[in-house]
Amino acid sequence: MQRHRMRKVLSIIMAGIVLFSIGWLICLKNNSKNMTQQQLPQKWHLNGLSKNGLSNDTQTILKNGQKYELFYLVDTGKGLEANQQRTRWARSVSSDLTTFKVADSADIKPVSQQESVATGSIVKDADNLSGHGKNSLLAYATKYINGNQWTYMWYSTNQGENWHVAHNGKPVAKPYKEGKDFRDPHVIYDSDAKQFVMTVAEADDNNHMKIGFYISKNGTTWQYTDSFYSPRDLGTLEVPEIHQIYQKNNNQKQWILFFGANGFADDFQKSTGSYYVVGQLKNGQFEAETDPERVDFGTDYYAAHNYQENNEQLLGFGWMGNWDYINRVSDDIKYKGNYSAFRKMFLSSDNKLKTSKIITNGLFDTKKKTALVRAHSKSHIKTNKAAYKISTVVNGNQKLTIRAGNGDSNVSFHFNNFDKKLTVHRQSNYVTNDAYNKDYNINLWGDWSEKVDFYVDQYSIEVFWPKTGQVATFAKYSNDSGDNIVFDNLDNKSSSLVVQEMK
Repeated sequence: MQRHRMRKVLSIIMAGIVLFSIGWLICLKNNSKNMTQQQLPQKWHLNGLSKNGLSNDTQTILKNGQKYELFYLVDTGKGLEANQQRTRWARSVSSDLTTFKVADSADIKPVSQQESVATGSIVKDADNLSGHGKNSLLAYATKYINGNQWTYMWYSTNQGENWHVAHNGKPVAKPYKEGKDFRDPHVIYDSDAKQFVMTVAEADDNNHMKIGFYISKNGTTWQYTDSFYSPRDLGTLEVPEIHQIYQKNNNQKQWILFFGANGFADDFQKSTGSYYVVGQLKNGQFEAETDPERVDFGTDYYAAHNYQENNEQLLGFGWMGNWDYINRVSDDIKYKGNYSAFRKMFLSSDNKLKTSKIITNGLFDTKKKTALVRAHSKSHIKTNKAAYKISTVVNGNQKLTIRAGNGDSNVSFHFNNFDKKLTVHRQSNYVTNDAYNKDYNINLWGDWSEKVDFYVDQYSIEVFWPKTGQVATFAKYSNDSGDNIVFDNLDNKSSSLVVQEMK
């Protein structure tokens, strides 16, 4: 009888624990869905969903009415080691690209413990080639299964709210040889040829990475058509994407092929980054007309995605992380691998991709802190806000240092506009890695005197040259929400420093 009573008590306790757990999970899920950007460290950037996990590659920007649907990759909190990751897609929603709500209802995820769902893309099936309905959405993503990288497909008939497994759960594309690299499918619809075009990062017989081109009349059966090899050895090529765009202010139509590369070979940057080449695409065959160039000249703009706003303009954002050191960032930094500010880009008449705008939507106060910095003197400004904008005109030789109020990080920018060179040096108590701490050099465009804007928050610094259209993104790891700014004018000409804090 005593044993029976004990068993009954234990049953009641266990039932209570189960009910509590279910309630806690529901609460956690609802809190996740209702989480806004103001509760996260980067106040006006998209933060990754995964606390103490990792967010990385961007997937797709969808425009649904007045809302932007933003898809990106997160792990499931298993840790940062590659053999422990179980990645899936997540989703956030924004109407202005500076405030975000976690929706997290992307059903593009693993179905077993033996697989991860990684990078891919979404395309609209305007002519119902797939048979899933006119204007249905088709999602393609790499699944990592037992050492293989295969492309799988999903479809949605309600603007991406719900996704269904396509092709009976079987892969729609595989590498020509089992076990070869074959990942990151990006699919577009070629309305002129009435076919889909897919770019994918793949390895050849010598394990050299290239961008493969494939075409399909139904979205499930793919035919190989071409390959792009970088004329410069940029290391591993991955996360490709292609767009058709007109050069600004003329009617010259071009195609831009984007891709990520680790930059370890002959690239003087010696850092991962996003690149592009300009050329022509015809029937799935790509002919490059330019050499690869950086999209962003910083260390932390990778696996980017671009949305075609019109014939001349792209809207882009990228993963603010770097595989050289992201796995060495301390768990004291709660959200690893966040995302850049959204920026608008165009192609100039000389086939150079330029940034025309960093989207802030009036977030920064019109009340300014201003300091005149005379020749060969320093000026100090302190800010207690988590996000702010610095504007200055760099004349010749000047240095700007952004140091966290508690001293846990500092970033210095040393401009030498006579030699058109910028040297960036970073230090953080939360990253013990030479790749993060080393000096990083950027070749600058423009003249000896240029206006420069710095967009700063707890986890990032984005440097923008409005006149030349150059931009450079850097991760900044700090747990302090205030900074001390030091402007060291090493030139013979006076300058000024303007700081606008976030409202």
